[in-house]
Amino acid sequence: MSDDNPPEGFLRIDFERGGPVTFNSHVGNLYCKRGTKGTREEFVLGFRVHQNMCNPAGGLHGGMMMTVADLVGTMGGGALVGLAKFLPTVSMTCDFVAPARLGDWVEGRPELVRQTRSLLFTNIYLTVGEEKILRASAIAKIPSGDGQAFGRARLDRSNSDRSAEVAAKSPAA
Repeated sequence: MSDDNPPEGFLRIDFERGGPVTFNSHVGNLYCKRGTKGTREEFVLGFRVHQNMCNPAGGLHGGMMMTVADLVGTMGGGALVGLAKFLPTVSMTCDFVAPARLGDWVEGRPELVRQTRSLLFTNIYLTVGEEKILRASAIAKIPSGDGQAFGRARLDRSNSDRSAEVAAKSPAA
């Protein structure tokens, strides 16, 4: 989908990397931005709402919101505590607060609640602009030892010069 137009600083997450196609590859293009440690921008996952992500009423489907919240809790929560391995979800509860609509840019941010030797507790918020559309609470298992590597998912940096190109083409440049 070339019409995602993510905000500056977001890179597409490449879930396949030449390997087998997994569920994450089917939910649509997801993007990630990493910011300064300890800030609200430390880990942000984002995506553009497309028609295939909507329910019959025209809002973002709750299953899509839950899928993204799950990824924010495990990928983002793991990033907050420095774990670069796959963290399976043990439990997650979601509250649907407001709808997102076709064309909206949705962002997800994790908030670390607690880390034990074997579990990671996070709160997750999905927003459109400043409006919260979903609040979730998740528990992920921290595998003992090295655990399974995070998988093939990596940030696609092949278009990392896109922001500079867009800026150079804009009338204000």
